[in-house]
Amino acid sequence: MDLPHSPYQIYIDLTELPGEPREIAARIKEAVNQATGLTCSICVAPNKLLAKIGSELDKPDGLTILTPADVPLRVWPLPVRKVNGIGPKAAEKLTALGLATVGDLAAADAGLLQDHFGRSYSAWLMQVAQGHDERPVVVESEPKSMSRETTFERDLHPRHDRPALSSSFTGLCVRVAEDLVRKGYVGRTVGIKLRYDDFRTVTRDLTLDEPTADATEIRRAATECLRRVELNRKLRLLGVRVSALTPAHEHALKPRLPVQADLPFASDE
Repeated sequence: MDLPHSPYQIYIDLTELPGEPREIAARIKEAVNQATGLTCSICVAPNKLLAKIGSELDKPDGLTILTPADVPLRVWPLPVRKVNGIGPKAAEKLTALGLATVGDLAAADAGLLQDHFGRSYSAWLMQVAQGHDERPVVVESEPKSMSRETTFERDLHPRHDRPALSSSFTGLCVRVAEDLVRKGYVGRTVGIKLRYDDFRTVTRDLTLDEPTADATEIRRAATECLRRVELNRKLRLLGVRVSALTPAHEHALKPRLPVQADLPFASDE
């Protein structure tokens, strides 16, 4: 379900509900309108990937039923950018390879994709192009991790763009810490995620002696992770993650300190 002029999108598992999917979706649309005065677009589909794509097919105020049999007719003609998870840079690269639509991607050679996007991302591309998505609809759970990441408008060089990368790095650590404090959690494992300009992705983790929600401690640990990564290519994505979470009230936390503005990226050494 997609609310217009709003960042909110909601997944609902209708598997156990009695009635026809179209009738259930129509009742949901009516309930949203009565409660908020807003319209919404809904797609009923077998998985989250198709539900997301389908919710945008008949905007505004749409109601779409999308089945696997509909994928060639309704999904394959769409630009690859319409698939959630294919960003602007990846879409540009796919288009340069002659893969402008989801259908082009579905018919693409697996070796070609792996050569240009790596093994894991190319495997994912081939799956989503066929409309496959195994992610469950999770309605209630304790978070296992909290993360923040950013994809840069242009690829940044670890040395030449060091101030911009360091500023972004600090901001990610601060925002993760704020998320932890706001939701009442601390974590013991701090990790980073880097995606290079060739779409290769690397991660590194460090487990702390004590759990934390402190931005300075998170940044210090993330910097240690960063030192274990080769910084010899431009970066298109940077992320910071804290995992192994437990409720903060179970721990006596140290006083919070201000975040130091050191620069962890490439030096002249």
